[in-house]
Amino acid sequence: MIQREVSIGRAPDSDILFDPNCIHVSNHHALIYRSGNQLFFKDMSTNGTIINRMRIHGTVAPINQGDVILLAGRIPLNWERINIFFPSEAQHPSNGKRTYIDPQYASPLSDNKLPEPPISEDKRFNLAAQIEIETSRFNWGAFLLYQFWGFANGTWWAFLIYIFFGWTPIPNILFGIMGSKWAWQNKQWHDLEHFKEVQDSWKKWGIGIFLAQLFLSAIFFTVLIAAS
Repeated sequence: MIQREVSIGRAPDSDILFDPNCIHVSNHHALIYRSGNQLFFKDMSTNGTIINRMRIHGTVAPINQGDVILLAGRIPLNWERINIFFPSEAQHPSNGKRTYIDPQYASPLSDNKLPEPPISEDKRFNLAAQIEIETSRFNWGAFLLYQFWGFANGTWWAFLIYIFFGWTPIPNILFGIMGSKWAWQNKQWHDLEHFKEVQDSWKKWGIGIFLAQLFLSAIFFTVLIAAS
């Protein structure tokens, strides 16, 4: 019987909340829950979790006080944060005993595939600055094709706005200004480079379609004038 669930991730409603700039941690990365006298870790993430050198992804594993838990293989989840919700674990430590995870449900890490070390504070600060720059840019793909762009970038409600407002300047300008920030917040990305590649692709498609429309419109009016 599950007695309590604790959510972990970047989503604002997470019980154990990670900074939104920790891009490798999913919005809803995992759950920790107690069943009987045992704690369990349920991974629901994009990048998986490493527990005592064993990688789990989309599955459940038992955990005990002192286990080394790395979200996405690089961001440590400290037991101090877990013990806030499960204080009895702190009162009854496992004396350094590590959890055994059945290889049927997890992939062992070989010595030449050790997890990357946690990101340093300097790198984290630089990454946060880069994210702030990228998400503050005017998004030309969202500006030109917001009604379609939204489906691929976690803002499906953009199509509803298009239905009510159609092709008017206000929603186009709004999505151009806010599109990058909304896309970063509402969709899971592998990393910042993945985010930039997708937005650049939408920019190229948007500009291409816009130029094609201008070209077809010019041909139409040329034919219309010639016919008259």
